[in-house]
Formats: sequence, structure tokens, C-alpha cells
Amino acid sequence: MIVDYEKNPKNSLIYTSAIVLSFLKESNGKVDFEELYKYCKSQKIEYSIFILTIDWMFLVGLIKEINDRNEVVLCN
Repeated sequence: MIVDYEKNPKNSLIYTSAIVLSFLKESNGKVDFEELYKYCKSQKIEYSIFILTIDWMFLVGLIKEINDRNEVVLCN
């Protein structure tokens, strides 16, 4: 799942994390959760993979929090 080059590399956490990270950086480190999901959906990322990616990015320290305004906040 982290690296799945054989079946579908676009479902790997590394690939989807790169998409989320680039969108967060373009948005100055904060983006509404629903807006981020809509962007990922337009990139053909399934909801379950999206949630798993957000969790994984939080665990490795790339995402600081989802604040009270429902924004995903990038770590400094």
C-alpha cells in the first residue's frame, strides 16, 4: 500500500501524499478539508485512499492538525 508499483502506482501513499503536499504548499500551508478532498477527487484519488493519506501524513509529521475551521494545516 505504501508503494504499490505493480497494480496501480497512483494508489500508493507516496504518490497521493505528493499530490496533497503540493496542493497544501500552493495554498500557503492551509486548505479547507473539503476543498482538499475535491482536488484529490479531481486527481482520481478514492476517498479511502485520501483519508489514509491524511492519516499517514499526520503520523510522519507533515500535517500539523485539522483545526476548528476544518482546515488541514501543514507543519512548518
